[in-house]
Amino acid sequence: MASNLNRRDDSGYTLLEVLVALIVVGLLVVTLTQGVRLGLQSWAMEGRIDSNEAGLETTDRALRDLISRASPGEAVSAQSPLVATPHSLSFVTVLPGNFGALGTHEADVTLLVANGRLEVRWRPHYRRWIVPPPAPISSVILNNVTGVDFAYWQPDGRTDGGAWTSAWTGRYLPSLVRLHIMFAANDARHWPDIIVAPMHRVASP
Repeated sequence: MASNLNRRDDSGYTLLEVLVALIVVGLLVVTLTQGVRLGLQSWAMEGRIDSNEAGLETTDRALRDLISRASPGEAVSAQSPLVATPHSLSFVTVLPGNFGALGTHEADVTLLVANGRLEVRWRPHYRRWIVPPPAPISSVILNNVTGVDFAYWQPDGRTDGGAWTSAWTGRYLPSLVRLHIMFAANDARHWPDIIVAPMHRVASP
């Protein structure tokens, strides 16, 4: 007689099948997290951020890579692909494989300043988590920073003009994202605003 544990009828899955599925998903999450962690660690090692101009150029390239690869979201979704405020920016992006990961990985990313540091907070991206999502991992990309201001270009559909706005709620990506990084008063560094055009932008409805 077959064990009740291994018996399945049309009403659903057995406990054993559910356990196997959870184990497989757990292994996938661990593997993906380690791959993305390796990518960001290699990224930080490759371009160590310091107080000179070369460090600012590395930060500039890193921010451009992350924002230009932002996902436009799902076409049927009414939600904005960005959680965009004047001082932080959250979005889904693809971490480049040349950062040291075995391949490219989608990640939920937040850019913000905390405790005098410009940080990237990230975790692997899944459309639907069947387990509680892990806490974001924080990677510092610039020190001695007092703040960052974000602005988003809102085109005027009736003319060729537009305007910068400090928040974004559109169902599509903005044409441009601008970052203004502010340094401590005793810091001699200066850097022009970083302006990035997301590559995966879709037309506004």
